[in-house]
Amino acid sequence: MDDTSTASDAKPQMGLLLLSAVVRCLHAASLHDVENASTKEALEELGTLLDSELKGQKSVELQCMGGIPFMSGKRIKLGEEHLDTAISLRRYLEPLQVEEIAFGSGLKRQDLRSFLLAFQKHRRTPTPQKIQQEPMGTIRLRATLSTTQTLSPREVLLRYYARLVVLLNHAIESKHPVRIERFRRALHRLAEASQGLEPQLIGLTRFRRPKGEGGHHGAAVAVLTLLMARRLGVSRSQQIEMALNGLFHDLGRGMAGQAPEQQFDRTTHELMTRRGPLKSAMRLLQQPLNPSQLERVVTAHESLQPAWGNQGQRSVGVAGRLISVPCAFDLLTFPAPPHPGLPADQALRLIMSQADSRFDPRVVRLFTTVAGFYPVGTLVKLSGGQIGVVMDVPANPAQATRPRVRVIQGAGKSKADYVIDLAEPGQRVIIVSSVATTENDLNAPHFLFS
Repeated sequence: MDDTSTASDAKPQMGLLLLSAVVRCLHAASLHDVENASTKEALEELGTLLDSELKGQKSVELQCMGGIPFMSGKRIKLGEEHLDTAISLRRYLEPLQVEEIAFGSGLKRQDLRSFLLAFQKHRRTPTPQKIQQEPMGTIRLRATLSTTQTLSPREVLLRYYARLVVLLNHAIESKHPVRIERFRRALHRLAEASQGLEPQLIGLTRFRRPKGEGGHHGAAVAVLTLLMARRLGVSRSQQIEMALNGLFHDLGRGMAGQAPEQQFDRTTHELMTRRGPLKSAMRLLQQPLNPSQLERVVTAHESLQPAWGNQGQRSVGVAGRLISVPCAFDLLTFPAPPHPGLPADQALRLIMSQADSRFDPRVVRLFTTVAGFYPVGTLVKLSGGQIGVVMDVPANPAQATRPRVRVIQGAGKSKADYVIDLAEPGQRVIIVSSVATTENDLNAPHFLFS
């Protein structure tokens, strides 16, 4: 039994060792020549580690998706002392547009040396991604994961969404110009991975955000806008463009936010209109102006414009109207700390009450069709006393209040795990109310992926 325990612990430990060794090599190569003693020492350490791990294996892959490190498709469990190392790996690989470093059997020290030389050659060039075309013997760099066939579609979706959040958080926190093409590629991959998994994608937007990072808000609005555009039947390229508008609409406001009860206050909206779009425009205009950037600037401004119904007010464009609903929904349910968020269905009712004034009623109906009357991931109490998580959106709009629910707690607060379709003929169980996740200390969307 002790031998089995030792074997099970060895793999996670090897992942941490490999992560640290690769980061040390990249760090040394970013500061010194490859022939420098420090670089040689780091290279030899990595080589010795891989010599041991590659015995009996064809390859070992170190992967970084959304800032989360993996070894051969298995997530590397990090302690607090390892977080800086994981962040360093992301910062080294992202400019190269690399998500995986694969070390093949027969690895030689010269292969590692070629890898570090290529890293030094390309990392500061205008096109660092060309490192993927360099010959490095048994080492291969990939822009996408080679092990996606070993992962479930839901795990792939989770990784791509996490990458989008990390990219946007980095853009908000840094002072560098926003490179829209990088985000367009990330959204393309997420859009492809989400085909047939739309409820799970909605559920990802409902995970808790203890620190209130702006990247979560932008990513949530982007994917909800993407799904709304998909429901409209527009082309794939148009879906991505609309999602990009949602991604950058609030870039300038960053970490700032308001309490839920303030979101529909006219004075607050006017203040946001003056400050948020101006900061977003300044960030987006750090690079030469082109039609794509101009569209993002205009949409950022219009998405915050309240349509108070004044006849003299200029009409808000389609993109602004489309984005304003998921933006308000996300801000109501996840306001900046320490303000408590509203349950998803209550936030949706508040938005519906503002149709014809603050929001376009057609967009509100579209959003409800996509997200559901009880949005996916909402924690609900059933008439039988059970607690469950909404799993999907009913195909029949007439059954909007009767979705499929995964019951996670029985009437007597006992553990449960079964699915009930409230729309089935003869089903008498109904949803009584939504439940705040803080009341039960449950992160409801977790159950969509377990």
